[in-house]
Amino acid sequence: MTQATRSNLLSVATTLDENIDATQNYIPVASTTNFSTSVVAEIESTNEVVSFASITENLNTFSEDFTNASYTKYNIVVSGNVGVAPDGTTTADKQTPTAANSNHIFYKPFNVSNHTFSIFAKPDGYNFISLIFQVGSSSSIGVQFNVSTGAVVTSQNATGTITDAGNGWYRCSIIPTTSSSSSNIVLDVNDGSTPSTTDFFRTTFAGDSTKGVLIWGAQVEATALTGYLPTVSSSVSGLTNVTRGANGTTAASATSGDSIQQLPYALLNVDMPVRLQGLSVSSDGTGAGRLTLCDKVGTHLCDVDIPDTKIFDLTFDGGILFPNGIYVANSDNITAYTLYTSSYNSPNLTAGG
Repeated sequence: MTQATRSNLLSVATTLDENIDATQNYIPVASTTNFSTSVVAEIESTNEVVSFASITENLNTFSEDFTNASYTKYNIVVSGNVGVAPDGTTTADKQTPTAANSNHIFYKPFNVSNHTFSIFAKPDGYNFISLIFQVGSSSSIGVQFNVSTGAVVTSQNATGTITDAGNGWYRCSIIPTTSSSSSNIVLDVNDGSTPSTTDFFRTTFAGDSTKGVLIWGAQVEATALTGYLPTVSSSVSGLTNVTRGANGTTAASATSGDSIQQLPYALLNVDMPVRLQGLSVSSDGTGAGRLTLCDKVGTHLCDVDIPDTKIFDLTFDGGILFPNGIYVANSDNITAYTLYTSSYNSPNLTAGG
C-alpha cells in the first residue's frame, strides 16, 4: 500500500545522457520520513514505475571484465568469470599473483583528480587488496583493505571505506585527501605486507600462483561513492538499485539513453504540510475496511470506513489541512489506497498514484 505525490510544475521528460543533472534536480527525493533516500521515475518506453537509490556515473569501462586489454597486468594472472558476483551472476574475475617476489597489480590510465575509486572484492586465498591512485614518479594515494574482516588496514593521502556486500563480498573505495592528479588507477593484490610509502603504495611478496582474490565492479566517479553502475566499452551515467514495475521486479541499473519522466514517488508518510484533496481506497474482500489518517504527532484526524469488496473514490472541496504531515495509522482490510494531496505552501504540488 502506497501513497504518491507528483509535481505538475516540475515534470520533466528527458533522457539520462542529455539531462542527468536536471533529472536529479527535478525528481523529488523521498523516504518514509524525510524525503532523502530514494527517487521514483518512469521509463517511458514501458510505462513502468522505477525507483532508484542514486543518480550515478561510472567513468571506468569494462567494469566487470578485468581480462580486457585496457587493464595492464603485472605479475598477476586474471581468470575471467570464475566466481559468483554480488549480483548473483558468474561474472567475478580472479586475480592470482605469480611466484615473482614483486608487486602484483593491474592498472589502467586515468587522469583524474579527487575522484572516488571503488571495487568489490572477496578472498580466494589472499585476504588483502590495495586501491591506488598513482601520482607522479613514485608517490601515490592509496588504501589497503582486509577483505576477510572488512577493515581498512592503512592509508596514504586517502580516506577508505569498506562495506559488507553479502556472501563474503566487500565493496572497497578510496577518495583522496590531497588535491593531486593521478595517472593510473591501480589494484594491488597482496598478503598483508606493508605498502611502500615511496613506491606507489605497492606491496612486495612472492605469490604461489594459486591463491588470489575475486574482484568485480570497478567504478570511478567524480563524486562521493554512489551505487554501482556496470559498464562495457563506454562510461555511463544512470540510475542504480532500480526497482521496476508494479510487481517489484528488480534490475541493477537503468543507464544512459533510457527515457525517464517524473512520476509519483511512493511513500507511507508525507512529512510536510499538505491538504488532502481526495482519496481512493479498496477493501481486500475479507471484511469491512477502515483507513485511519493522522498527523506526525499521532493526533487522530479521520477514519474512512468502507464496506467489504467496495472501492471508494472521495474528493474534499477545498481540501483537509494536515499541517503536521499526513500518516496512515491503520489500514485494516484495505488492499490499496491512494491519497491525493496538494502542498500547503504550493498548490501546484499535487498528488496521484
